Amino acid sequence: MTPLEPTDDLLESLYVVNKVAKQFADEATAAYERGDVTESNVRSARKDALYRLKTAVLSRVVAYDADRVTGEYHAINGDVWLFLTVGDWHFHQPPHAIGGDLTDAIAIANSRSNPIDAPYERDSAVKRSDRTLEAALSHLADVGANANDHLARPTVTSEHDRIVDVRWSFLS
Repeated sequence: MTPLEPTDDLLESLYVVNKVAKQFADEATAAYERGDVTESNVRSARKDALYRLKTAVLSRVVAYDADRVTGEYHAINGDVWLFLTVGDWHFHQPPHAIGGDLTDAIAIANSRSNPIDAPYERDSAVKRSDRTLEAALSHLADVGANANDHLARPTVTSEHDRIVDVRWSFLS
């Protein structure tokens, strides 16, 4: 794993990726509920890839300098999450998603068995950046974190058994 320096530019791109992943989750659910299986499958595949990209980038940030990352365990809707702070940016991750050794290297304020009660409702409308997803993904690809590499498969099957490419075409 090649470490990544947590610059504001990198972290803003990661923030945008996280926000869009949340939007894709909402859009996948809405498409499914209205019977649009193809759109639901595309949004879900891309959401999963963005969350995997977020985990990979955060792992590389911790590998660069774990002292720049702090954490707290949060209890959210019955689940325990690791709330990571890097500079002025915050990200929730499943515990040990970035790997046990890297998680152990982070200064964490509390124990997983005693998480902070942090009621949380995902609100994809909250916005802290005007950066587009294309700009964010392009920046991350430039530093060696290509979202297309985090897709489970480059295609999904539509409701009419057509193959639909879910890769981001602007990424090489």
